[in-house]
Amino acid sequence: MTHPSLMTLGVLGLTVLAFGGCQQPSEKRDAERIARLEGKLADAERRIELVEARGQIENLQRAYGYYLDKALYEDILDLFTDDVRLEYSGRGVYIGKERARILMQNMPGGRTGLTEGTLQNHLQLQGIVHVAPDGTTAKGRWRALIQTAQWQKGAMIGEGPYEMEYRKENGVWKISKLHWYVTYQAPYEKGPAMARTPFPGVNQNFPPDLPPTEIYDSFPAVYIPPFHYDNPVSGRPASRKPVTP
Repeated sequence: MTHPSLMTLGVLGLTVLAFGGCQQPSEKRDAERIARLEGKLADAERRIELVEARGQIENLQRAYGYYLDKALYEDILDLFTDDVRLEYSGRGVYIGKERARILMQNMPGGRTGLTEGTLQNHLQLQGIVHVAPDGTTAKGRWRALIQTAQWQKGAMIGEGPYEMEYRKENGVWKISKLHWYVTYQAPYEKGPAMARTPFPGVNQNFPPDLPPTEIYDSFPAVYIPPFHYDNPVSGRPASRKPVTP
């Protein structure tokens, strides 16, 4: 005959096993649910960081345009990384912030800022920015509309896209590579319809560190600068073959 206390222990043991068997899958499901929520939260935080990065880069690029408007070149230099690479039209590649400083001192108003009677508008439009998944680098494409003038002397208009690269340093986004492609530059009185734009070529007064990365003809010729991004719908690289009559 089984002792009553042993029977009681047996019943208690079966009860614990029964409840334990019910709770264990529930605890496992809870743990899995928590893990999924934590994963979604981490993904949301990462997406928010990338969106915020894009906004900061857009402000950075627009600040560059406003500073260029008024020939505030020292302020522009603050936007660059120390190893920045600059290439304006076909004049060659300049490497490093100190070389950039000399280059900008050779631009209009480079040593004094914009003077009375000088116009130098530089609109930054149609920005497309892609931030790398790790959130430390990015690329962008922008269109510059340019108006320059000297009071009672003449005016020029121009246009061309930028292909840019950016890098985050100590939590701050900076420009690490700038390449501006000239589509056209023409006297205001004639406009691009009546004035051919010669390809600028290497700056002989201040030779670059490297030759131009691309040689191309500007308007009326058609040249499509490389896109840093694929087609957002098809996923294919964008065609660069111009349409011919």
